[in-house]
Amino acid sequence: MGTGEGLIGRQEPLRLLEGLLADARQGRGSAAALTGSPGTGKSAVLRALAASAAGAGATVLGACATEAESDLPLGVVGQLLSGAAGPGTASGGSGAGARPEALYEALRALGGRRPLVVTVDDVHHTDEQSARCLLYLCGRLAATGVLLVLAGRPQTAPSLPLAEVLGHPRCVPLPLRTLSEDEAADFLRAAPAAMDAAAARRLAPDWHRFTGGNPRLLHGLLADHRDCGPVRPARPIAGTAFRRAVADCLRGAEDPVRSAAQALAVLADQVTLTLLARFLGVPERAVVPRLAALEATGLLDAGRLRHRGVSAAVLESLTAEESARLHARAAGVLHDHGAEPSAVAAHLVAAEAARTTDGATGDTPVWAVPVLAEAARHAMPAGQARRAAEFLRTAHRLPDGGQRPDGMLATLARAEWESDPASVIRHLSALERDLAARAPDDPWWTEGAAQLLWHGRYETVARGAADAGDGPRAREVRTALGHLYPGAGRDGTAPEPDAVERVLVSVVHALAPPPSVPALLVALSYAGETERAARWRELTDGAEPAEATVARQAVAAAVAAVLHVRTGSHGTGAAHAARALALMTPAAWGVAVGMPLAAGVRAATALRAHDEAARLLRVPVPDALFRTRPGLHYLLARGGHLLAAGRARSALADFHACRDLLAEWGERTRGGLDWRTPADEALRRLGHTPDGDPVAVLTRAERRVAMLAAAGCTNRAIAARLYVTTSTVEQHLTHVYRKLRVRSRGDLVRLVGTRPAGPGDLRPEPV
Repeated sequence: MGTGEGLIGRQEPLRLLEGLLADARQGRGSAAALTGSPGTGKSAVLRALAASAAGAGATVLGACATEAESDLPLGVVGQLLSGAAGPGTASGGSGAGARPEALYEALRALGGRRPLVVTVDDVHHTDEQSARCLLYLCGRLAATGVLLVLAGRPQTAPSLPLAEVLGHPRCVPLPLRTLSEDEAADFLRAAPAAMDAAAARRLAPDWHRFTGGNPRLLHGLLADHRDCGPVRPARPIAGTAFRRAVADCLRGAEDPVRSAAQALAVLADQVTLTLLARFLGVPERAVVPRLAALEATGLLDAGRLRHRGVSAAVLESLTAEESARLHARAAGVLHDHGAEPSAVAAHLVAAEAARTTDGATGDTPVWAVPVLAEAARHAMPAGQARRAAEFLRTAHRLPDGGQRPDGMLATLARAEWESDPASVIRHLSALERDLAARAPDDPWWTEGAAQLLWHGRYETVARGAADAGDGPRAREVRTALGHLYPGAGRDGTAPEPDAVERVLVSVVHALAPPPSVPALLVALSYAGETERAARWRELTDGAEPAEATVARQAVAAAVAAVLHVRTGSHGTGAAHAARALALMTPAAWGVAVGMPLAAGVRAATALRAHDEAARLLRVPVPDALFRTRPGLHYLLARGGHLLAAGRARSALADFHACRDLLAEWGERTRGGLDWRTPADEALRRLGHTPDGDPVAVLTRAERRVAMLAAAGCTNRAIAARLYVTTSTVEQHLTHVYRKLRVRSRGDLVRLVGTRPAGPGDLRPEPV
């Protein structure tokens, strides 16, 4: 601490000490007790006194007690005697020289030749034998030229004989207080390279509130202020230097005071005098002087640590072992006091995190896991999915003592889907096993089913839904299954829009709490209800809270992309699709990745941004996507891009894949999914006249062979019917299979049918 700012507000005690030194020059010695909280400038005053006394020709002897040597007999006396020169002195504080009388005689002799100033800093750490020697001196200095100055902190529970030394009637008390606001302004102005007088006056109120006027804390803030560079903030910044200053003040405090500060930092907003006393294991009356000591240091204001910077510094000073112990203690005290589960759970999480860091283990109370699960249950409807996931991850790591609540895995998966969507993937196999062991009318079955459907594992859900009765939960899941995976439903058909709107409202709750309605909007838009979905979008636009989870933001962006592209707003749709894909990884999207990808590809194609469309199509997608309705739209979008890029044959394959899926699902073309128009365009570019016939892509000769094969004729029979060789028939069938993307005659029956050949198709002419 610089000399200038170090003595701000300390002129009065220094003036009194100078007066006592003047008395010592006249042979009227005395003792003084300079007391103050850690960081209030006791050492600075001692240094200033020593420098002034030495400059005036006085002899100066100094000692500094330390906590490490507080049990070393006569450690302080040894320091004083080793610096003394004169008759009766001894080295090391042993033998005759260690007797109080010998110390007195040695100091009296030194003070007889010229004034003698003896200082003892951190006197509160003085060993008991040295304290008795100092007590002996205090009553015998009046007729000497010796000034004894003892500096130390006030004691909340003073121990004898030190209490007698500091309270001796011949020992002048000189208490140091923290700085006033005006003195804080002087401090800021006097510090080296700090600020001008105007800036100091302007900033002093905030800086004083931040530090309570403690010079050491002010000095830490100044150092952080300088570290900000040429553009310095107007508000105080609690940086590294400030946190170090807080830690120094705590190290200089008594153990009970330090423990109280740690308890205040750990309990934070939950702290009350009663809880603090229970935490510390002492009566409430014993807590009061500890709080007073912290307030005198400047760390406390109105029973709370001054601000988050102080709390952070206190917590940062803890070892991992201390942090685990204190947070576990806080959890226990709060639980016994009937606190909210979330408050208790936060400390259980912090304790377990500290143990993990330290590699330590600790006893887990039997109530810990149920409390964590209960806290997570309350956090989810409040939109605190990240916090809920943290609670549940901790619960899964802890031994449960047979108290593990049902459905924890499904709740964890839901919370993680909202807060860190990709992390759900690691739970999918366990969720499948859990789902297989539950009945569909179990509420946790629906919770787990939603996650499995999202990530493409629909088989387990389909089996459960098929075996379920006709209860409301079973109907809900079958509706969701039929919408996302039409081919997996019981009757192979997707629900109508009205049914989707009615039922998916409850299924949405398995993915996100109200007012999030993304699944409902997607269902309506994919069902061809664009205007209806747009109205819902307007009603819910802005309804998501500012702290909406990443997953909810991503799905909302994907829905917006689908709707904007459907209505021709391709630029806006492209922007929403890009945001949706930026918020969640493809793996986290599961089969729903088809939503933003399809919208993005369609928008990019319409805007002739073919490179961007191609980039989006390189994003990896799960195989299960092509069993879903989003996959249908993905195929259509990909086909549109391929057609625009001049790859008509590949585009036609995608359009026909859409046709095949719809045929497999037994659905008519609906929901705005028009594959025929672009397929016809692809056919035209390939040189064929589109007629809506699935075999229009074939040549006339290939069509004749295909129709006979579909009617059940063997290759030999076809060759005889058309007057060609069997080898020629085989060549034509190879071309047919490749063009129609089929592998067997059974597939030909589905595409071509068993109708008789049209006029001219089977004429006996060479093929």
